[in-house]
Amino acid sequence: MPDRDNADFSVALHAVQRFTCSGFHGLTLLQVLKGELSWSIQGQQRLLHAGDIRLINRHTDWSLSGDGDNTVMVVTLSGQWVARYYPDFFRYDYRVPPEPAEGADSPWRTALHHALRQVLIASVMKNEQRYWLEVNRWLSETMLILVTGFQYPARDRGSREQRWSRRITQVVQRIEANVSRRISLGEIARAEFVSEAWLSRLFKKEVGVSFMRFITELRLKNAREALIATSKPVHQIAMEQGFANNRQMIDLFRRHYGKTPSQLRQQPPDAALQRNSIVASQAPDSIAPPSPALLFSLLNDRQSEPSPAAALHYDISEELTLALSDAPRGRRQLRPREIVITLRELDDLRLQEVQEQLRALKQHFSLAVIDIHEPVLSSALIREEAPGTQPFACGWSAFQQIVHFVDELGAGLCLRLASETRREQLQAFLRRSIDHFPAHIIKRWRFLWLCPPTVQHDPQAWQDVHGVVRHWLPEAHLGVALPLPSDPHAVAESSLWQQPWLAEADFLACSADANALLSADGDRETQIRASLDYPRRQLLAIGNALQRHKLTLPLHLLAWNTLTGQTLSANGGFFRGALLMHSLLGLPDTVQSVGFWLNAALQREALEGEQIDTSSLALLFNHSLPRPIYWVLHFWQRLQGERLASGPHHLLTRSGDCYRLLLSNPQVFNPDLSSQQRFIQRFRKQLRLSLSGLASGRWRVRQLRFDQQNGALFPLLEPHLAIRGADRETLAWVRHRARPHHQLWETTLDGPWEIHEALESNALVLYELMPLSSL
Repeated sequence: MPDRDNADFSVALHAVQRFTCSGFHGLTLLQVLKGELSWSIQGQQRLLHAGDIRLINRHTDWSLSGDGDNTVMVVTLSGQWVARYYPDFFRYDYRVPPEPAEGADSPWRTALHHALRQVLIASVMKNEQRYWLEVNRWLSETMLILVTGFQYPARDRGSREQRWSRRITQVVQRIEANVSRRISLGEIARAEFVSEAWLSRLFKKEVGVSFMRFITELRLKNAREALIATSKPVHQIAMEQGFANNRQMIDLFRRHYGKTPSQLRQQPPDAALQRNSIVASQAPDSIAPPSPALLFSLLNDRQSEPSPAAALHYDISEELTLALSDAPRGRRQLRPREIVITLRELDDLRLQEVQEQLRALKQHFSLAVIDIHEPVLSSALIREEAPGTQPFACGWSAFQQIVHFVDELGAGLCLRLASETRREQLQAFLRRSIDHFPAHIIKRWRFLWLCPPTVQHDPQAWQDVHGVVRHWLPEAHLGVALPLPSDPHAVAESSLWQQPWLAEADFLACSADANALLSADGDRETQIRASLDYPRRQLLAIGNALQRHKLTLPLHLLAWNTLTGQTLSANGGFFRGALLMHSLLGLPDTVQSVGFWLNAALQREALEGEQIDTSSLALLFNHSLPRPIYWVLHFWQRLQGERLASGPHHLLTRSGDCYRLLLSNPQVFNPDLSSQQRFIQRFRKQLRLSLSGLASGRWRVRQLRFDQQNGALFPLLEPHLAIRGADRETLAWVRHRARPHHQLWETTLDGPWEIHEALESNALVLYELMPLSSL
C-alpha cells in the first residue's frame, strides 16, 4: 500500500488511536518512536514500546491502537519494487527476533535502527531537491539489511496456498512479484526447471484460468486499485502494471469492467478497495500527524540515536530443516566415477617426481587410467627410426618400464591417436606390444582417436584406426574425441553426430570448460551467470544429442573447468572449491570418468607459447602442493553412499551407520574481480540447519572446513613467491597448512541436531556423524 504518488514505497508518521490495514503484496515496517501501542496481527495482541521494530509480511492484516500519546513510523515497500532488485523476495518471510539482553545487540539490529533513523531524518527534513534520492538510498539499504540478517523461509499464508500445490503457489508468487514487467510462461518454466506445456496444464488445472488470463486479471485488479488510491495518470499506471501500452489497458478495462479507467476513477470506490487504500486508512478520527516539535525533539535526542553502524558483510542468510523421515524411498546412490590422470607425454612417466606424485595420489584415490596428452605414436619412445632399422628399437625398453609402473599403480593407459595416424605404424606398435606385455595389462588400455574438424572429407582415417585396433586388441576400448562447439545450444546442431562410425566407438571423450563462455561479444554478466552450471548443461546437451541419434556411448570428461578468474602462476588464483564441487555433484549419470592433469607444470607446457592452459584442472602445484581440486576430490569421494537430501547448498548422504552432510556456498562472479577480497567477502552466507531423525545417544562428529582461510593454497603461497622461488622449509610449511581444517568431538543427541555455519565465498564444510555404538 505505497502512497498516492509513488507505487514503490511510502513513509508515513502517525500519532495513532486506531489504525487498521489489509495485507498487500509487499512488506511493512513499524518503528515506535514514542509511547506504547497495542499491535494486533493474525489474532494475537502484543504491546510495542518506544524503539521497537516489527516487520509485517505480504498478505497479512494488522492493526494498531493507542491513547494518542505516541508516534509510529510506517514504512511500506511494494513487492514489485523489492522483486525488481531481488527476484527471490517472494520465497522468504522477514522478522526481527525478540529484543536481546542488554549489551547483546546484534550488528544487524544496530544497522537496521541506523538505516531507519536515516529514513526518518529524510522524511522529516523533506528536502525538496534530494528527498527521493535520500529515501531511495536508505530504503534500499534497509531492504539489503533485511535480506541479509532477518530473512527466513516463507510460511504458508492462507486459503489459496492451501488449495494449490507448492509448485503453483511458488509460480503465483513469482508472477505477483514481477507483474509490473513483461513476463512469459517460458521464463517462469525455466525458473522452475519444468517444461512450458506441463506448467501450463498444471496451472490451468489448479488455478482454474490460463496463465495469461491470470496475469491479465491481476494487472487489471492492481491498476483499478491504483486508479482509486493514487492520482497518477492512466498512462503511468499502465506502464507500472506491465501493460504493453495505454491503449491496451483501456481496451481491457472496457471489456472487463464495462468502463474506461477515467470513468471508473470518477466513481466512488467499493468497500473492498476502501479498506486497501491509504486514503481510507487515514481516517481523521483514528490517526493524526505528530507535531513538528515532537519530531525535531526525537531527532535531537542523543540517547535514542543508535551508534554508527559498523561496516557489515552482507551475508546471505538461509535456514534449512531436514528430516530423515522425509527421505524418499528407493534412494539414489551417488555414483562413483573413474579418475583419469593426464600427463603431457609418455616420457614424463620416467621422471622421479612424477612417479612420486602418482604413488602419493594412489594412497588417497583410486586411479583408473593414466592419460597421455601427446599422441602415442609421436612419442620419442615409440617413433620409428630411419628406414632399414628395427621399429621402436630406440625407446622400447623405457616404454616397457613405463607400462609396468602404470600396472603397479593398478591403472590402465589411455593412448591418443592422431587423425593422421598411419595404419602400418599403428599395426607395428600393437604387434610389438602384444609380444612384450601380458594380456591382463593390455586389456586395460584405452585408445582415443582425436577426430579432426574436417573428418567429413577423410572418412577413411577412422576406418584405418578402428580396423587395426579391433584386429589386434579386440577387447580394448576405442573412443572418439569430437571437436564439439562450446555452446550447449549448438551441440545438437553439429554435423558430427551424423557420422556413421560413431556407432562403432566404445566411448566419447568430451570437454566442458566454462572459460569458453567468456567472449568479447555478448552480455558478459549473462555469460558469467551461465557458467555456474556450464559443465552439467554441456554434458546434458551431449547426452541428449547421443540419445536423439540412438547412441548409448558413455562419456569420459577429460577436460573441464569453472571460470578461472585471476591467473596466478597457474590456472586460477582465487578460491573456488564450492564451484568445483557443484560441477562434480552435477555430473549426469552418463559420465563414466573424470579427468585431471597431474600437476600445473606439466599442464602449462601442454600448449605451445606462453599462454597458460585454463581448459582443465591440475591436482598438484609445481612442488607437489595440493591444489584446491585435490581436496574437493577428497571430499567428493567421501560422499559416496545413499543420497538422502540435497539442495543448492547442502547434500546429505548415508553409508552404513555414518551420515555425511556437505554444506557449500557456490558463488560465481566476474573473474576480473577475483583478486578483490572486499568484493569476494560480500558473498558470505549465514546458514542455520536442523537435522531430525538421528537416534538418541552419543555421536562422534567430524568437521572438515575448506575455504579461503582454511586450506586454500594460493593465499598461503603468494607471500612466498620470491624471485628464486620458495625454499624447502617454506614449501614444507605451505604443504602442512594447505589442507582443510579438521575438528573432532562427541555430542549427546536427544532431539534434532542443530548447527549454525558462516560460509565464506565458495566454502565447503563436511560433517561426518557416527553413533559411538557403531565404533
